[in-house]
Amino acid sequence: MSSPDQIPAITIAREHARVRVLFEGHDIADSNDVVVMHEAGRPPVRYFPRKDVFMVFLSQADKITRHPDKGEARYFTIYRDQHLVENIAWTYETPNAVFAEIAGRIAFRPEHVEFQVPGQTPADTAIEDETVEIDG
Repeated sequence: MSSPDQIPAITIAREHARVRVLFEGHDIADSNDVVVMHEAGRPPVRYFPRKDVFMVFLSQADKITRHPDKGEARYFTIYRDQHLVENIAWTYETPNAVFAEIAGRIAFRPEHVEFQVPGQTPADTAIEDETVEIDG
């Protein structure tokens, strides 16, 4: 029997396909080196190596959140083709040791982007915000 204080079951695995991320029809990430976090009761979250993200379109936002298990998340805003979306992506630069595989990688909010993964639909990639605001 599990208690409400326990960490939900989380697995981290490599995506076995190339994944593209589109914003307003334009590539903003394209990688064969994607890490997928599966957390019990939540849709998967894909983390991209920074080298495979078109960082020229992202700027660091002021938003910082803290997840009780993963640590501090820093957010990015995108500006492309006169479209601005704040906090569209985030990174855990120095996550807790259990989550070292996502360190420095970038994840995107699927309500603002389209993921293209062979054999999957965009609905398969939905995510809910799982972080808690901190003062700073």
